[in-house]
Amino acid sequence: MSNQLLYTFLCSTKVCETRHGKVVPLDGIRLVAALAHKYGIPVTWVVDNESVEAAKDIINQGHIEYNDDLVLMIEPFSVLKEVTAPSKAEELVILRQRLPEFIRLEQSKIKRLFPWTEARIIGASQKSSVLIQVLEEMDCIGLWGYRWEDSEADSIADGGCPWSFFFASRNHHNIPSPYSGKLVAIQDTSIDLNSVFYTGNSHIFSSVPSYLRRSGLCKDDNSDYAKSLLDEYLINLPWNRFLIFTQYQPACDMEYDSYEVYDKGIIASTARIMEVFFQEVVSNPQIDPMTLSQAVRIYAHEFDRTESSYMIFDSISSSQADIDFFVPPKPKSKPPYPLTFFYYDSECLMIFREGQMTPVEVRNYIQPPFESRYNIEKEIPFISAFRPSRDRDKLIMEFEIESVKQMPFGLVIWDDHSMFNLVSTNARSVKWIGTHLLFVRVDLREGMNLIEISLAI
Repeated sequence: MSNQLLYTFLCSTKVCETRHGKVVPLDGIRLVAALAHKYGIPVTWVVDNESVEAAKDIINQGHIEYNDDLVLMIEPFSVLKEVTAPSKAEELVILRQRLPEFIRLEQSKIKRLFPWTEARIIGASQKSSVLIQVLEEMDCIGLWGYRWEDSEADSIADGGCPWSFFFASRNHHNIPSPYSGKLVAIQDTSIDLNSVFYTGNSHIFSSVPSYLRRSGLCKDDNSDYAKSLLDEYLINLPWNRFLIFTQYQPACDMEYDSYEVYDKGIIASTARIMEVFFQEVVSNPQIDPMTLSQAVRIYAHEFDRTESSYMIFDSISSSQADIDFFVPPKPKSKPPYPLTFFYYDSECLMIFREGQMTPVEVRNYIQPPFESRYNIEKEIPFISAFRPSRDRDKLIMEFEIESVKQMPFGLVIWDDHSMFNLVSTNARSVKWIGTHLLFVRVDLREGMNLIEISLAI
């Protein structure tokens, strides 16, 4: 599996607000289905009970011919609309009581239209620890809709979560479970980690074709950014045991009635960007297209705890690109951004800028700082002494690191060390990231820590 990039394509059937009122985007649904199925790619439809009746024939036919699947989108907090709770605690109690029946009812409606589905992957924009607990108890396998580096303006409160897949915590919906997990938390769409980190904008630098067109990152005569984004994930295959590219496209953005003018050009342009991705997927034997359910089952079968993710990302957006930041924030500086290494596991998330041994950001999932909304450490431990030495074919490195508390941590030793093998270390692990760097994962104690690494040719 480490040599395969899993690929999942999702499309939402959510109703559109148009000049004719609310409509189910059937033209958009048909167009998306035709494009994906042309390349033999199954679609995972993100459905709700407002739009799914009208789209049932298209989805059922897609399931029969191409193994199309679905995610059931819900609004968990709708159960509180007619409730006046005296406190937040009381509100959570009511949510806990009402959610199971609400979800069962939504599932039963979907199963009536699609007898082949188990509807065990749920989608939600607003999430909570109560939702995680309820979904686990109802034997659901996934929760879709997480967005890394989510801005406060979205009011979805995913900020602090990892990218990709992780087992969700029952106590904090936006961090990995510290124990064996049951429910897989799923990123809504794959993103350009480098640009998103340096701009804070997870909408613009994403894999959503209609967003790429709107921002100008991809144009009719140039879709290099789309290809480069997929390439960045392929580059990271060798050092990850699990890697997935999840791509999302709303059918509403492919619906002619969504525009004030019958603008066939906008939709055709978005369709061309989709085809760029599809062509890359089917032409590369390292990419394995599948439904989201299949990908979640692979992850849950292979791992019982959140699997570590190692991603090195270069700047792939051109400094000459005239980007339309139709969703804030607009960054203070233009690309290119520094080569950056991104890492997370069940205990922490760390980000390293090229040339720096210590992380520029640490998100502590097991002992987050007090009043840190996104689990970000305010004081990052520093290297007080670094002693490298050579003895013939051996390289020995010693680090002294001072920490104000016990915490998960890591170091990056940049440059090519591929000619060396690990002889001994007191670090938790040492990982080769190709010819780019060595990643050293450590567990710091309060006070001074001595980390030793011995390598040999």
